[in-house]
Amino acid sequence: RLLGTSPDAVPEDSRRIMRREGYQVTADHEATHWWFLSRRELWLLQVGRAAAQVARRDQRIRLLDYGCGTGFNLPFLEQFGEVCGADVANEALGEFQKTTRFPLLDLKSDLRDYRASFDVLIALDVLEHCDDEVEALRDMRRFLVPRGQLVLTVPAYGWLWSGEDIISRHQRRYTKKTLLHACRAAGLEALYVSYFNLAILPAMAASIWVRRLLLRESVPHSNVKPTPGWLNRLLRELTGREARWVGRER
Repeated sequence: RLLGTSPDAVPEDSRRIMRREGYQVTADHEATHWWFLSRRELWLLQVGRAAAQVARRDQRIRLLDYGCGTGFNLPFLEQFGEVCGADVANEALGEFQKTTRFPLLDLKSDLRDYRASFDVLIALDVLEHCDDEVEALRDMRRFLVPRGQLVLTVPAYGWLWSGEDIISRHQRRYTKKTLLHACRAAGLEALYVSYFNLAILPAMAASIWVRRLLLRESVPHSNVKPTPGWLNRLLRELTGREARWVGRER
């Protein structure tokens, strides 16, 4: 909201265009861009930890990717158990879907039959989209079996608000304190919490603020662009090392 882009103030056609741009950026870059690669390495380590802790001898565990987007991450989860995806946008469940091998739930539908059905729920950069973050977390919790686990990522720091937040229609960014407050209010117990991408934080902040101050016309657009191969490899190496460190809870 730092740039005065309250969702209610944006015409519906513009919101649809921005949402579609957000899905398009994800679809174009999630397989090769350093940010997606490193984040995936981190959360897969955390999912592996969660899966091991909730594992049962008598059956495979069930995992739900809540806000699965294009579905690109679903095959990566298959190593841990039975996988299901869920989302709300027409684009996510139709135009941009990259897999048809897994069940896909429409979160706008009545899903009471799926309550208390999943051992691990993954919500990657989902919570910041929700009007009521606590109720959203409670809804996620309803899908989990007793003592099930949730692996959650969110964008950090309001002062890093950028075009990515605008096209994705984010409501907020988080600090550890605000995220933990929301989780506790929803009845969730935090097992591990950490920031990540600290290694490149100064460069990220500088890029965002230059665009905000000097290139204002570019602000309402994604910061994720095609990256030269050498730079993509360098940033992948930097952020990948940190991702493994954080993912293993070091």
